[in-house]
Amino acid sequence: MNRRTLVLLAAFAGMLAVSPGAMAGVRIEGELVVPPVVMAPGAPPPLRPEVVPAPPGPPEMMVWAPGHWEWSGRSYFWVGGHYVERPEPGLIWEAGRWIDRHGHWEWVGGHWRR
Repeated sequence: MNRRTLVLLAAFAGMLAVSPGAMAGVRIEGELVVPPVVMAPGAPPPLRPEVVPAPPGPPEMMVWAPGHWEWSGRSYFWVGGHYVERPEPGLIWEAGRWIDRHGHWEWVGGHWRR
């Protein structure tokens, strides 16, 4: 295998090791590697209330990513909210969300937008 193939395989294996909703896309040597689509057969439970702590860094560089339900392949499990560091000024964090796709629920992971 060539180096590019090995890098892409390593990136994909790393994505499988983390929760599906944690990654909205990863840049590998200039290419966007998108994790597999996560679908669930039914709606997630209601969101849990969370107490948002003080940010661990400068408030203008830290954004709260709220908790959400993830699908394990058999059931939903809760992933608590956490702070994410703004990679550059002006970017806006769009929280992950579940979308109803004709009775099946698709996870759209959190990501930065301009």
